Amino acid sequence: MKREEKSTLISALQSSLQEANGVFVVENNGLTVKEFEALRNELRPVVSVFKVVKNRLMKLALKGTSFEDVSDMMKRPTAVAVATDALAVTKVLAKFADEHANLNIIGGKMDADVLNKDGVLQLSKLPSLLEIRGTIARILVEPGSRIARVSAEYGKKNQ
Repeated sequence: MKREEKSTLISALQSSLQEANGVFVVENNGLTVKEFEALRNELRPVVSVFKVVKNRLMKLALKGTSFEDVSDMMKRPTAVAVATDALAVTKVLAKFADEHANLNIIGGKMDADVLNKDGVLQLSKLPSLLEIRGTIARILVEPGSRIARVSAEYGKKNQ
């Protein structure tokens, strides 16, 4: 890679890091190209960047951002997921790691918390924001629908 290409890549990574709410690091220990593409396709809706980047270049991109702590996790050849929906990324990575033993989740950072592999796996078990909203909506609607059913049954009795 030429110096200009490297600086372009670093600036592109830095701009995607500014809009991110999470960064996750995984090691590819023997995934086939087809499997890696499958992972990339699953992650595409919830990440702005998912790529294998030289650790030195990624560390330069992370410098000065809120995700600078992640650079300590980059020791071997890694792939980095810059998340726009961090909770969804944890779910995809955990599911894919269960199905493919060659994918090793190293860790990441979400909001202000630095996460190890166990932290990422625990986050993946939490319900998503959409699921929480659905649960809250169901809780709010349920009493009204019960009153409507009781009223309807009471109306049927008196006829």
